[in-house]
Amino acid sequence: MVVALSSLVVFAVSCLSCVSDVKSLRIPNIYSVIVLAAFLVAFFVSPDSFGKWWYHFGAFLGMFVMTFLMYLTGQFGSGDTKLASVLALWVGLKGLFAFMFYVTLVGGLLAGISLYIQRKKPFRAPQEGSWIAQLQDGHNAVPYGVAIVFGAWMALFHTGFLYHIIDELINIMN
Repeated sequence: MVVALSSLVVFAVSCLSCVSDVKSLRIPNIYSVIVLAAFLVAFFVSPDSFGKWWYHFGAFLGMFVMTFLMYLTGQFGSGDTKLASVLALWVGLKGLFAFMFYVTLVGGLLAGISLYIQRKKPFRAPQEGSWIAQLQDGHNAVPYGVAIVFGAWMALFHTGFLYHIIDELINIMN
């Protein structure tokens, strides 16, 4: 039950991260802290739901190193790095390849959309400071948090973790 409820919290915070990233190209640190705390609570209450702890720590460490290097080269924001790293805790090594695949796929799609918006300027009055407003002002910007969240949830689906959570939620409702 705790794992399912923690997963729901992570899902909600993931959605909020996407909204925030699209609105302002910022992902508040509190979102990453909540995802981390939810993982720690769920893992310590039900370690059997996750498997070996080092699978999850290894995924976190690998994702952090990779995204931190991307941050240092200006390809990623610091919020993206933190969010990707804590979501990698949930995904674990088992789902890390799927996570990176879907992040890359959706990130490429968002980059293409960004180029289109930047060149064509199809929106008349976008919200000031938003992703779209920044693009139309000539800045290069991609709300990579959207790709990160999509990638994480697809990886959780790929590993079968979501089936476990959905089953647990159905049992709670019955």
